[in-house]
Amino acid sequence: MAVKGLDIFKLSPKKNCKECGSPTCMAFCMKVAQGALPITKCPYMSEEAIALLSEATAPPMKTIEVGGQKLGGETVMFRHEKTFVSPTRYAVTVPSDLDAAALDAKFAEITKVDYQRISEREFVEYVFVEDKGNGADAVTAVVKKAREAGRGVIVETGDPEVAKAVVAVTGDVIIDGATADNYEAMNAAVKDYAVLGIKAPTPEAFFDLAEKLEKAGNKKLVFDVTADTAKQTFANAVVVRRAALVENVRTMGYPSIVNVAKLAPDCMHKQEAYAALFTVKYGSVVVMSQMSYAEALPVYGLRQNIFTDPQRPMKVTPGIYPLNGATPDDPCCVTVDFALTYFLVSGEIERSKVPVNLLISDASGMSVLTAWAAGKFSSSSIKKFFDEYDIDSKINNRTLIIPGKVAVMKGEIQEKLPEWNVCVGTREAVELVKYLKDGEYKAAAEAAEKAKAAAGVSSGPAIVEGPIDFDKLVYPEIKHVDMGVHYQQRDPESKKFVTIGERIHCISPSIRAAMENFDPDPILKRAAQQIKAGATYLDVNIGPAEKNGPELMTWAVRTIQENFDNVPLALDTANKKAIEAGIRVYNRTNGKPIINSADAGSRISNIDLAAANDAIVIALCSADGIAKDNDERMHHCHTMLERGLSLGMEATDLWFDPLFLVVKGMQDKQMDVLNAIKMFSDEGLKSTGGLSNNSNGAPKEVRPIMDSTLVAMAMMQGLTSAIINPNDRRTMETIHTCDIFKNYELYSDSYLDF
Repeated sequence: MAVKGLDIFKLSPKKNCKECGSPTCMAFCMKVAQGALPITKCPYMSEEAIALLSEATAPPMKTIEVGGQKLGGETVMFRHEKTFVSPTRYAVTVPSDLDAAALDAKFAEITKVDYQRISEREFVEYVFVEDKGNGADAVTAVVKKAREAGRGVIVETGDPEVAKAVVAVTGDVIIDGATADNYEAMNAAVKDYAVLGIKAPTPEAFFDLAEKLEKAGNKKLVFDVTADTAKQTFANAVVVRRAALVENVRTMGYPSIVNVAKLAPDCMHKQEAYAALFTVKYGSVVVMSQMSYAEALPVYGLRQNIFTDPQRPMKVTPGIYPLNGATPDDPCCVTVDFALTYFLVSGEIERSKVPVNLLISDASGMSVLTAWAAGKFSSSSIKKFFDEYDIDSKINNRTLIIPGKVAVMKGEIQEKLPEWNVCVGTREAVELVKYLKDGEYKAAAEAAEKAKAAAGVSSGPAIVEGPIDFDKLVYPEIKHVDMGVHYQQRDPESKKFVTIGERIHCISPSIRAAMENFDPDPILKRAAQQIKAGATYLDVNIGPAEKNGPELMTWAVRTIQENFDNVPLALDTANKKAIEAGIRVYNRTNGKPIINSADAGSRISNIDLAAANDAIVIALCSADGIAKDNDERMHHCHTMLERGLSLGMEATDLWFDPLFLVVKGMQDKQMDVLNAIKMFSDEGLKSTGGLSNNSNGAPKEVRPIMDSTLVAMAMMQGLTSAIINPNDRRTMETIHTCDIFKNYELYSDSYLDF
């Protein structure tokens, strides 16, 4: 199996010379383990180490490329362990004895299935030519027709002379027909030209035959694991894959062909079922008798679900999607690129029969509210999308419908797109049909146009904001209320676990409304509840707040701290100016402010912000998505640690977040997260994270059990902080009990009276 970054580091020269282009030897080794850099990039790596690591880092299963498609290259048995690499490809059988008319009809059927789904082209990738013994010319004629149709070619033949004729036409082909009886002649015919497919009755026989061919110098092989029965075929496919990936038998590390047309020649329903089975387990190419849309839609949909990275969200390509025959003169709806959102919204628009241009904005594959809270779907991101895709010149109609769940953005979008009439659409996709059919958007657009006219809004470009004068921010007077709750001063040097209350979050409808209206009461109520429950810090998430972020954060920080004895806060927003404004009025009596958050990708500059303001920063161990494994987590960790240290920060002011994952769907990754916490602790680093993410989607009565169990396990691995719901009594009792056992808190019979 692939060698780990820490294993490579043990063999490195540990000079930190930077000649490889990486800041440290550790960073270089992590990149080598991820395949981003070759081991030879290090000028001081010994020849022995290079030889050892070159062999160790080779994938256990070879990648074979034929017909423009990559086959094999897998590293795991199950998708949830990491991800699958090369999607199953589909082939349709074409006998060599068809007459001209039948052959044309067959190819018309094959090429008919060709469509786009979630930015991927779905079509029959290969033609599986069956040699019916009617001569090499007949076989090569079909091969030529397949090439003209732009399809890859697999030729099933055990005749070396036919194989020679085929490779004379094209070397970009799989010749499927080498057996224990003819492998020498077949190998001689194709060895220097094409990929050789081998057939054997059992996994042991595949090993023997592949070993002989490898000794003869041929490692461009595929295994046709098709047997007489579906049961034996399934066993062949699983045992061959397991031998390569689990037992590391490299001679078994080749892609596989499964011919379901042979397993069920007279029943397309069975072929469809077998195709689904071997898409999951473990056909690199699945061969069928035909592929109409009836067969294609289910198996291609299944393939997309299986061959997507489970740690990367499914998303569609940003752009303009005209629906129901929409033209540039029809209105626009804008939403995010999360695949599920796209399918729901586009489906309802299509059902309405109203022509609409659906605008898909890049939101990193997040849902509408999540993207909005993370600053990925905001007036600025929409303006950037409009500029990058030149929407103004491509669309004449100036009606823009935004999702009802982010109605708060209407004014900000209107300011950034003054030529457009921004309308608030429905909160749920299912409500779009009535909204569009009844023409509600037309009335909303007219109202927006009149409002602009009344306000004297210019149709010219939006005004670009200049630097903010923090001393001239305007916000309501701070309301002081005795809530009967007081924050107990804490010792910043204490080793006791730090709890960060998560309940002042703009995704909550009541908090969102309070922030829109500068209404302190719901915010003070949530703050009082969390402080009374024993929270150490309170997280204040104001969302992107592009229009009034500095004012809102200043008001929120002062409101909470002045009413609750300067309770320490985590400032949570994608708006840097808002964070700066909040820090300016922040009282440090009970601890430094926390900036939530930075990562090793687009938000790494938030580390600079923390360094400049003597703040703590939560450092997410990710860049463009969830880390695939702990090598990648530690690579991101070290990247951010080096950034912070170079700016004069103390290591203790970077709190590393491994990103807690949802148990439902990523159960097997939970121990990776816990092990990452142990790795942080072993390096003397502090850690934190949104611990309650683990139980998202679980029944309400189960969540406290899961959260309290995980926090105990994580604390014993060295977790020093967590973003949680402090009003979950069970979790808080567990945290205090763990502090007792770790000797961070003095035991008394009343230690749970908090």
